[in-house]
Amino acid sequence: MDRGKIHLPIGITDFKEIRGNGYHYIDKTASIKEIIGGRTIASLMIRPRGFGKTLLLETMKAFLDVREDNRALFEGLAIMDDEDFVEEWMNKYPVIHISFKDVGGSTFGQAMEALRHELKSLYESYSFIEEHIEWEVEKEKFHHFLTGDVDDIHIWNALGLLTRILHRHYGKSVFILVDDYDAPLRVAPQYGYYKEMQGVIISMLLRVLKDCSDTERGILTGYLRHTPDSLISGLNNMMTCSVIDDWFDSAFGFTEDEVARLLEETGLTDKADEVRKWYGGYSIGSESLYTPSSVLKHVARLLEDNDARLQAYPVDQEVKDDLRYMLDVFEADEGWWYEDLIKGCTKWQRIRATASYDKLLSDPLNLWTYYLMRGYLTLAGPYQPNGETELRIPNEEIRCLFATCVDEWFSDYVIKSDRKPLFDAIWKRDASSLASIISTYLRQTISYHDYDEVYYHAFLAGVLSGAGYIVKSNMESGEGRPDLLVLDRNDDKAAVFELKHASSRDDMKNAAEGALRQAEERGYGGDLDNYDEIIRYGVSFFKKRAFVEVAG
Repeated sequence: MDRGKIHLPIGITDFKEIRGNGYHYIDKTASIKEIIGGRTIASLMIRPRGFGKTLLLETMKAFLDVREDNRALFEGLAIMDDEDFVEEWMNKYPVIHISFKDVGGSTFGQAMEALRHELKSLYESYSFIEEHIEWEVEKEKFHHFLTGDVDDIHIWNALGLLTRILHRHYGKSVFILVDDYDAPLRVAPQYGYYKEMQGVIISMLLRVLKDCSDTERGILTGYLRHTPDSLISGLNNMMTCSVIDDWFDSAFGFTEDEVARLLEETGLTDKADEVRKWYGGYSIGSESLYTPSSVLKHVARLLEDNDARLQAYPVDQEVKDDLRYMLDVFEADEGWWYEDLIKGCTKWQRIRATASYDKLLSDPLNLWTYYLMRGYLTLAGPYQPNGETELRIPNEEIRCLFATCVDEWFSDYVIKSDRKPLFDAIWKRDASSLASIISTYLRQTISYHDYDEVYYHAFLAGVLSGAGYIVKSNMESGEGRPDLLVLDRNDDKAAVFELKHASSRDDMKNAAEGALRQAEERGYGGDLDNYDEIIRYGVSFFKKRAFVEVAG
C-alpha cells in the first residue's frame, strides 16, 4: 500500500464517514457478531479513554439500522464472511442510539437541559414516524420530545416511549445503544446533584433494559460499573465486560497484530518498539492492547515527519482532574507508591468490580478501581477478586501525564503554602532553620526523577519562585555561574545558592561546605553592586534531606 494514500481517521468516530470517505479502518466488525450473537439482553462495555467505544457503537448502528442499507460500506470486512448472520441482522432492526457524553453542567438544571437536547436530536431522527402514531396520547408525548418541550418527569420515560413506538411501527424489537452512559454521573458529585442525576439515568435505562418486550438488545459503553446500591442492582440481567474480564478483549483498543499491520502499511515498522513503549502496554484478557487514538495521532505525525517527537497527546481537563484525585486524597508524604508507579514499579492493591463516582474521594478502593477502569493503570498480573491485584502504569504516555500532574500539584502546594518562614531564614542567615524548611518541602515532593543536581536545582528554584522575589538560575556572576540567585530589590539584599548532591547522609556536611567554598572562592554575587548585602549559601542534598552552610 502506498503510504502517501493512507488517510488516517484522526478524531473521526463515525463509521460511515470513515468507510465512505476512504479513511484507513482497522476492522473490528467481528466483535459485532460476538456481541450480538451472545444473546445477552443487556451488555455494559467498560473500557479506557480513546479505546474506540464510540466508533464500535457507530459501527453497530450502521450494521443494524433498518432505515439504512449499508452493505457496500461493510464489503470486505470480517462480519461479511458469515452470510447467514448478515442476512438475519444487517439493517433489519430499529435502533435507538444516543450519547450522554455531553450531558453535564454545574447545576442539575443545566445537566437536564443538556439531556433534553440529546433526546430532542434523537426524536428528530425519527420525526417521520409522528404522523403514523395511532395513539393520541403517545403522539402528543412524542411531539413534546420532538420540540424539546418536555418536563423532567417525562424525561424518565424518554427511551421507553420511543422504544414502544418503534417496536409497534416496524414490528420488530429495538436495539438500544447508549454511549458514555455514566458521563452525567462523573461530574454530578462535584456540583452536588449526584443522587438526582443517578435517579434519572437509572429510571431511563430500567424502562428499556429490564423486562422490556420492546427491546431486542441493550448495549452500553462507559468507564465504570456502578455499585450494587445503584444502577446495577436494577439491571441484574446485564453482562459487564470490563478491563478485568476476558470477554471481547480485542473488541476495543488496537491489538499487537493490528498495530503491526498499520505500521507495515505505512512503512513505519522501524517505529514498532517506540509505539509499543509509549502507547501500548494495556493488559486486558489475553490481549496486549494499544490506545487507538494515540497510535493514530502519532502515526499521522510520523507520516509528515519521520523524526516526530514522541509525546503524550493533549487531554481534557477531566483527565487532569482525575490524576489529581489520588494526591488530594493521600497527600505526598503518604504517597510513596505514586513515586514507585512513575518509576516503573508495580503496586499490589485490592480492586473492586464496581465503584461509585460519589465516593471516589472518600473511599480509596473506589479510586483505585476508577484508575484501572479509565486506563491510568493496567493489570500487571491476573485479577484477584478476593485479594490484592498487581497494577502498573501501562506506558510512557500515561507516565508523562502522571508526572505532569505531580509537577502541577507540587507547584500549587508551594504557592498555597506560607513561605514567610523560608525567606525569614534566608535573610536572617539561619542555616539550621533553612535546612529544616527545605527538607520539609522535599518530603512533600513526589520524586520520579533520579536524585541528582539537576533535580535539586529545579526543585529549589520552584520553591523559591513566585513569592515576590526575583529568582535567577545559572546567572553569570563573579567567575562563573551560581546555581541560584534570590534578589530582594526592596531591601537591597541578595542570596546566592550553590548546590551539591551528597553521596550519602554522612557526606552532606562536607558537600555543603564544598559548595559554599566554591561560591566564596569564585566570588559568586560579587558583581551585584546595587545590593548592600550578599549572603552566600552552600546547600547539599541527599534523597529527601537538605543540609545548609552559610558564609560567616
